[in-house]
Amino acid sequence: MFPTLGTVSQFAFDQSIDRFSAKVEIQVPPNIAHVQLTLEKFGRAAHAPNLIEPEAGPASLGVYGPGHPDIKVGDEIRVMCFEKGELSE
Repeated sequence: MFPTLGTVSQFAFDQSIDRFSAKVEIQVPPNIAHVQLTLEKFGRAAHAPNLIEPEAGPASLGVYGPGHPDIKVGDEIRVMCFEKGELSE
């Protein structure tokens, strides 16, 4: 397992329902089985599906949740990468 950084490329907030959505762009290294976005900057109730068996190269992760986190386009977000064979099946 090792960390890398992703960059927020899109951010939207819908005030009428008090929810946000964002997209984080990452560069997936080779030989990665699982990619997980760290969510502390987005808040405790945020959700981001993990990437399972992603191809090496550019990828994006969507994240959404309630509230208006202090996030803007261009912010860097920590992403955890797990190499193949590192996680139990």
